[in-house]
Amino acid sequence: MERYDANRRKSIAVVESLRAGIPTRTSTRELPDLRESLTDLIRQDLEQFSQGKRPDGRLAWGPYGQGKTHALTTVEHVALDLGFAVSRVSLSREVSCHHLLNFYGRVASVLRTPDSKMAGLTKALSAKKAGDLLNSPLADRDRYSHPLPEIVLEDYFFTSGEEQDLLYGDLMGTRITSPELKRIHRNCRGESLPKFEMNFRTTQHGSAYFGVMADAIALCGYKGWVLLLDEVELIGRLGKVGRLQAYRNLNWLLNWSDRPVRRDGDQELFCENPYPIYTFGVVASSLRNDVWFSGTSTPSAKNDRSQIPELAIEKFGADAGQVMQNFFETAIGSTCPTIRPLETGNLIQLLDRLVKLHGVAYAWNAKLEVSDLIRAIGSQPIRTHIRATLEALDIAYLYHENVNLGATDLLEASLQEQTDFFAITEESDL
Repeated sequence: MERYDANRRKSIAVVESLRAGIPTRTSTRELPDLRESLTDLIRQDLEQFSQGKRPDGRLAWGPYGQGKTHALTTVEHVALDLGFAVSRVSLSREVSCHHLLNFYGRVASVLRTPDSKMAGLTKALSAKKAGDLLNSPLADRDRYSHPLPEIVLEDYFFTSGEEQDLLYGDLMGTRITSPELKRIHRNCRGESLPKFEMNFRTTQHGSAYFGVMADAIALCGYKGWVLLLDEVELIGRLGKVGRLQAYRNLNWLLNWSDRPVRRDGDQELFCENPYPIYTFGVVASSLRNDVWFSGTSTPSAKNDRSQIPELAIEKFGADAGQVMQNFFETAIGSTCPTIRPLETGNLIQLLDRLVKLHGVAYAWNAKLEVSDLIRAIGSQPIRTHIRATLEALDIAYLYHENVNLGATDLLEASLQEQTDFFAITEESDL
């Protein structure tokens, strides 16, 4: 009976997560992996990463509703099982990557590790001490675009209670004020905070926080830091300058530039990313179709593949323009796979499994001719077939009636430019 109840609870969790359109780790375990070739590709990257050979990141393209989020959840499960720390975020009105430090706060705050159910790195850091930093890359402050985050991590090990909590919050992206940081440093180290050659600027030095966190994750014994990004196409809603900033940040996180690091103001993000970070993102095809190649028939038309490199040259010089050109070529190249519609046989396998889970979840003899349903729904995204299956099962369960289902074409969200779509935070210095 106890085992039956556990199975039923698990089945309910799967059915309800799919009903809400939010795949979970449980649902990816219980449903067949219909994107096995994609999962295997990322698994190969992560196995290479775990052996100290950091691969370039990838973007995966696909139409609306074809299982991109489900594929991302499967990769999250694989990465945790392989011993990586994982942060998974969806771009939204509140989350964008055109401001790297703000974006860091979003991804760091949802960090998960294989051996803890709590988000963050508190448990792992509690097993370390300040002396451990001496035998890690963290000892080299020149490794980062600014030494401040590494000093915050050092001070973390010399404090306790509220002060340690404040420093941990800063490491996770909730920055504390300069006077507070100076006070804590003097209290725990008995000396003034070092004077820096340049002030910490939020628009220039966000990469330092990414680097320190990635190295801290490795210090704690994990294989590296995996960043999983959903809804990347929402970059298309930014203004032209915002899109340039987002593309250059994404290019850096994906490690698509092999140019040596140059400490020259904003130029660093056009160079290689030396930290143990692997990034995988899923993108709706609309970004490529509507924003990158939309033509130049009107002055306001977007054609980022041509316009963004030109803007990069204007703002940062010829090298920056070439890096952006390479970014677009890589993004549409062979290393970035396309998620294609499922074959009917695979879709039947998925929906048959969903019928069985619905029966276990609600303790009834669930039956549904999924092949008939697929024919009735026609050529529609996987998401539509899943919702139709759940609706048909719900009606049969509640009212003991069959239902004739159909579907109209789904509309993807528009990527019209909205410069105020994303939250904006004012720049501050330290």
